[in-house]
Order: sequence, then structure tokens, then C-alpha cells
Amino acid sequence: MTPLPSTLHEKGRSKISRVERKSNTVPTVNGTMKVAVYYNNDDVRLEKRPIPTLGPGDLLVKTEACGLCAGETAEAYQAKRAPRVIGHEPTGMVVAVGPGVTKFKEGDRIFAHHHVPCMSCHFCNRGLYTLCEHFRQTHLDPGAFAEYFRVPAENAQLDTLLLPDSVSFEAGTIIEPMGCVLKGIRQTPIQLGDTVAIVGDGFMGLCFVQLVRLSPASRIVSVGHNDWRLEKARSLGATHTINSKTEDTVATLRDLNEGRGADAVFVTVPNLQADDLGLALCARGAALHLNAPPPPNAVWQVNPNQLFFREIRINSAYSASHIDTRAVLDLLASGRVDAKALITHRFGLDGVEEAIHLHLTKREGYLKSLIIPALTAA
Repeated sequence: MTPLPSTLHEKGRSKISRVERKSNTVPTVNGTMKVAVYYNNDDVRLEKRPIPTLGPGDLLVKTEACGLCAGETAEAYQAKRAPRVIGHEPTGMVVAVGPGVTKFKEGDRIFAHHHVPCMSCHFCNRGLYTLCEHFRQTHLDPGAFAEYFRVPAENAQLDTLLLPDSVSFEAGTIIEPMGCVLKGIRQTPIQLGDTVAIVGDGFMGLCFVQLVRLSPASRIVSVGHNDWRLEKARSLGATHTINSKTEDTVATLRDLNEGRGADAVFVTVPNLQADDLGLALCARGAALHLNAPPPPNAVWQVNPNQLFFREIRINSAYSASHIDTRAVLDLLASGRVDAKALITHRFGLDGVEEAIHLHLTKREGYLKSLIIPALTAA
């Protein structure tokens, strides 16, 4: 029997006591692991769970790093599904494979997407993979804020990607969220010479800055209210910044853009005020992309007469598909985007609650937190 990687037996980690690898049997993994169980934003508990059992085509992955998504701090959405193990932006190392797996082997460094489509329904046939009903029904088991997680066979087959040596485990955690950004840019045309405005200077807003920088836009305007993050936006490719707390955002944009609004506007803040600002920043004929959902009961008051005569096109994008994640990985591998600049904080599994509070308060110097099981106190 081939021994498991020695990193699995480091002090403070759960131990896999036995793995059966005969090709005609389902691998069995004995032991428990530490997981962070979400009850609400003020109650995330470090608990023990059995290590997931593998079936045909499945992968068992030791979690190396996983990003905290803003959606995982939205208590109104998360608490009604609690208790649960959250975490859906992971990278890790394959430690066991189920029968029939030929694409991956033990020791592979991977990114795994938590949702995959069926590839055969009406929406998939139209290329609208994230609208597939099956998409939201697929999940990593039990979630990636855990020492180990199971990648179901369909996820392993369709959207689990090998990380090249040039992409670190930490960098790989931005594949999923930046994939969501890339999807939004794909459906929002940017032409040579365009002015692009990005409302929001947080992690997602800076992902947009990096990817729009690769477009033919002439001006990239980052709009936010934190001078530190706006300066970060400039370092990542914004040509101009506007502090919406201290400046008249619409007037300032028009002043620097020959009296016009922006040709494409991306809104990354989940409230109606940001949507209103995004629409106000649009020039005639502009495209407005809504990247963040306001609360479920919010109603946006928009004048359709103005939309008609100004020819404003509005679109939105939920999640990312296998096409987007592969493209982001390629951008990371080629050095076209900088993941390191976006990651500011790291916590163990025992620090998820602190990471949630940090995200909600958005203190100076914060952009993105990673949960790294190896940092968990023994």
C-alpha cells in the first residue's frame, strides 16, 4: 500500500487511519476531521465530523486554503440553512480517489468548483450553465471550511482543475470569485476607447479592475469610499478613482470624461443605492452590469422611459461556469492577474467567526480573508 503524503500526519491535523485502494472497491477512509460549523455570524463552532466516504469517481481532498465569500457573511441567507459547513472557494491536495478516476491521482494540487451544470438541459444547451436547475444542487461535501472535503464525481469530472506549479494554493482560491467577475465582463461589451466605471472598491471591485485592465478600455474608473482601497485599485490598473464620500461621483466622472458618463458600468455593492449610482453613471448607449444582489425583498425603482430613450442595457450574472474558471486559471498561470495583491488576511478553522466580523466591519487594509486549516490551533 502506498503511504499517504506525510503532510497528513502533521501535528494538530486529523489522521487518516486507513485507505483501501483496490480498483474494484470503493475507498474507505477512517477517522475524523475538524470542521467550522456555521450557526450564525456570531456562532461558528469548531467541531469534529467523520471524514467523507468516497464513491465511484469521487475525490478526497485535503484543504489547503479556502476564501471567505461575502455571501457567506449574509446572515439572513445563511442562518436559515444552518447549521452547516460553509466554504466554496477551495484549493487542496488529492489524498484519495474513488474507483474509475483516471483524471486525478494522489498528490495532485487542485481547485474544485462547488457547482456544476448537467450539460444537457435547455439552459445548458443555450450556454446558460449557471441557470441549470442542477447547478445549485451540486456541492462539495461537507464544505471546504474543513480539513478534508469530498469532490463528487460530476464536479471532479467537469470543473476540478489541476493547479500548475506557478499557481499557489492561496492564489487558486480566487478562481471561483474572479470567474464570477469574468462572466459579467463577457456579457458586457467593452469597445476600444471606452470608459468603464466600477462601483465598489472591495475584493470583487478590484477583481473587475484587474480584468477590465485586460480589455481595450481607455479609462478605468474605480468608485468607492475608502482611500486605501482606491489606491490599491490604482496599483491594479484603475486610471482614475473617485471617493464617493467626498466627491460628487457623477459630476467628477463627467469632468474627466469629456462631459459623458461611462460606456460600461459594473456595480459590485449589494444595495439599491449602488444600483442607482451605477445607472446615474451610464452614458447614452451604456451597458450596466449588476454583480451583487440586493436583499430579496428590495424593489428597484427605475424609469423605463429613460432606459428606452437612453438605450441603456442592463444585465446580471450569477456565479461562474467551468468556462470561466478555466479562463481565470490560465490568467493566473500566465501572470496576467495578481491574486496576492487581493488577499490580506488568513485564519485557521477556529477563526471563521473572526473572519466574518472582519469582513462586515471592513477595517482599513482589509480585502479578502482565507481560511487555512493548517493554521487551526491544536
